[in-house]
Amino acid sequence: MHSASTKTGRVALVTGGGDLTTTVLESLLARGVQVALAGPDAEQARRTAPPGAPVLALPRVHDDLTALAGAVDTVVERLGRLDHLVNVIATRPRQGPLMELDPAALSDALRSGIVTPLACVQRAYRRWMAANGGSVVNVVATTARGGPQDAALAGLTELTEWLAAELGPRVQIATVVPSPLVGTGAYRAGVAEAVCDLLTRRTSRAQGPVFVLDEEPACPFEAA
Repeated sequence: MHSASTKTGRVALVTGGGDLTTTVLESLLARGVQVALAGPDAEQARRTAPPGAPVLALPRVHDDLTALAGAVDTVVERLGRLDHLVNVIATRPRQGPLMELDPAALSDALRSGIVTPLACVQRAYRRWMAANGGSVVNVVATTARGGPQDAALAGLTELTEWLAAELGPRVQIATVVPSPLVGTGAYRAGVAEAVCDLLTRRTSRAQGPVFVLDEEPACPFEAA
């Protein structure tokens, strides 16, 4: 855990919910970043932050695209900028044969894993990053695999490559996914550090925009 640092003037919006969102929040605050949270657990996460921490809670229903667009607008209007966007992508893996899969489950997974992150990036780009630059990290919230989750993960990987090619180098795009071999505890322990580093440094061209987090994470970077 980093020690508390002085404020940097940078602003980050974190979308999503769950324990991983809180972990990312703590890591960003430790780096002096002002954070806005948009998600179902936003107010609860704000209350767990250190007293006086610069946290703006924007309770939203995840996957409500209109509400998330409003959250981006609120951050730009109230905090004056939007340097970083973190999309924490929750998943609900379902096991079993494809022929027994409810198509609605696949639709839900694709909406959460592809459509919602893309909509957030589009809004952030239009409202701030197109003119001022910035960085985006999508982070898969669970190590579980199977069924619709694997389809959504494949789609998210392709989306990341596409966005990185289209928006870089002015806007840096990255996605953090768990290695199939990494355990839940190791992933949670390393993901916040990886996310914060990817937000503030340029990833290696050789490594590409999709970062697979292993048991012993090591992020290759090139100088910013």
